[in-house]
Amino acid sequence: MSDDALRPKESPLKRRREELGLTQRDIGLALGKTDQTISNWETGIYEPKMTPREFKKLCEILRWSLEDIPINFGPP
Repeated sequence: MSDDALRPKESPLKRRREELGLTQRDIGLALGKTDQTISNWETGIYEPKMTPREFKKLCEILRWSLEDIPINFGPP
């Protein structure tokens, strides 16, 4: 069995945030959300609810283009 098969599935939001050296708190502060809310998005507990302005800000922070945006922010 490969290492990838043993590794837990990771949220694309979490993966990108960590690639950029950002914390859940960093994202939360920029969006006016709590770090717990960001955690809930990353674990799939809740689907993100954002205004268009907040969504645009998230894309700017994570340097995501429209094509980069995952369909689901939680683990696969």
